[in-house]
Amino acid sequence: MRLTMSRAPFHLVVAEALVAFKSTFPDVDLEIAVEARMVDIVKQGYDAGLRYGNYLAKEMEAVQVALRSEAVLVASPSYLHGRAVPSVPDDLLDHRTIMCRSQGTGLILPWTLEASGEIVQISPRAATIVHDLSSQIDLAVRGFGIVSAPAPMVADAIDTGVLSRVLPSWSSPLEAVYLYFPSRRHQSAALRAFVGFMESRFQPAP
Repeated sequence: MRLTMSRAPFHLVVAEALVAFKSTFPDVDLEIAVEARMVDIVKQGYDAGLRYGNYLAKEMEAVQVALRSEAVLVASPSYLHGRAVPSVPDDLLDHRTIMCRSQGTGLILPWTLEASGEIVQISPRAATIVHDLSSQIDLAVRGFGIVSAPAPMVADAIDTGVLSRVLPSWSSPLEAVYLYFPSRRHQSAALRAFVGFMESRFQPAP
């Protein structure tokens, strides 16, 4: 079974689930492509993919496998030391940031931040562009600048003081994560087992 997904769904949903899945279905062989770019899973020969809901192709069937979440701004204490800590979103324009370029449009993705019903969009000027989310977080840990990352991916680093929240009252909403595939009618036994397994693990909000 061949799967494609971006870094955040792999880290937040799939990595832990795969251990249990392989224990339950040891005969299923897996090939997993963790990549930022959007791919046509039919043309590229993938059985299924995982993406945030706003990136799903319309002709695909999909099942939700994770709740909506948020991305937060973080930086290392070494980067923040001796610098004016941002107090409003516009202050980010004076800081080094680690940004991502859309593999679909080629554009640098701005940060859309929300707090108490207010929404602002920030496109920092002093940016380093890195396509892989794990590499972005690694650079932030090393003091390279401020990054926006899914909260669960940086929770441990925040708890241990490796990273610190920046503008803690502001965050970026993230869509729910979906497992998507062309059609249930032509699923392989392996994919059918995987879809059922992921559906059984998902706990929807009350």
